[in-house]
Amino acid sequence: MTKTFTSLSSAAAALLLGLASAPAAFADAAMFDGFYGGLSLGSVSPDANFIPNTIDSAFGYSLFAGYNHALSNDWVVGGELSYGASGAHGISGSAVTLDFENALTISARAGYVINRTMIYGRVGYQTVDVQPSTLATSIGAEGATFGLGVEHMFTENLSGRIEFSHSILDLDSGPPGAEFDTNTVSIGIAMHF
Repeated sequence: MTKTFTSLSSAAAALLLGLASAPAAFADAAMFDGFYGGLSLGSVSPDANFIPNTIDSAFGYSLFAGYNHALSNDWVVGGELSYGASGAHGISGSAVTLDFENALTISARAGYVINRTMIYGRVGYQTVDVQPSTLATSIGAEGATFGLGVEHMFTENLSGRIEFSHSILDLDSGPPGAEFDTNTVSIGIAMHF
């Protein structure tokens, strides 16, 4: 976890340095308009209301694609589809680990653009397969996801972003009311077309 956090901190510092030093060309929402796709890496921290022990954070990734529409010089709305996973979440006091696989998320984004930087929020729906190391089959989970982020255009076609997201996922089977809450801090890069 410490190594992951250090890597994320270094990447975040590089992105913030870019925010401070990049020129102010394309200073409106139009630069975000259109299709995009990319990759994000981060730290996923789950919690479960039916597991009394602490669940460890683990490395996660996500491939994403979406479309942005500039409503004005300042406002952007859009939709995004992503696929990702995270693995080897240890459970304190136990030999069991959890993998979060086939995480499929569809979400809407809305953002406000200042110069080359967009501050955005997202809301969406996520499904994921939770695979305990002690079971041969996975357990499905689904629910709402929310996020806040900052995305910066480094060039006309390349952007970087930092995002915090939170998901509330109800299990398809298990104890009544069983759910996972996951917090994800990620940094990503996207190509715009």
